[in-house]
Amino acid sequence: MESGVWCEAVTAAESEPGAEGRRDAYAAASPETAIRWLRVGARAVAPSLGPLQAGYVLDHWVHGPGSLQDYVRLCRGRTCALTVYRDGHRLTWRAHPVRFVRLVAVNGRRPCIAAAQAGEAR
Repeated sequence: MESGVWCEAVTAAESEPGAEGRRDAYAAASPETAIRWLRVGARAVAPSLGPLQAGYVLDHWVHGPGSLQDYVRLCRGRTCALTVYRDGHRLTWRAHPVRFVRLVAVNGRRPCIAAAQAGEAR
């Protein structure tokens, strides 16, 4: 077992509070790489947000204390999240510490790569 952080970006319409769709996911090896992944996603959508939200995302979370606070939360084994709203939808990046099961290499390659090259995965 290896410690890591599971990250995902999910969207939902505000009119359907219980329905979420996963837009992206990432298995990070450490809190540092998890926060880096979250920053990249937040930075990418910031220009499409209104000026107040974009300012918060960039000034407080990406370049300010927000991401540092979430880094500390992850290091302490707690979940972190960042949510933005646009045109009746919300986009949430969230991350939480997990334990990954280490898979055995197949022919010197990671198992999913070996299976894809053998035509077993699509």
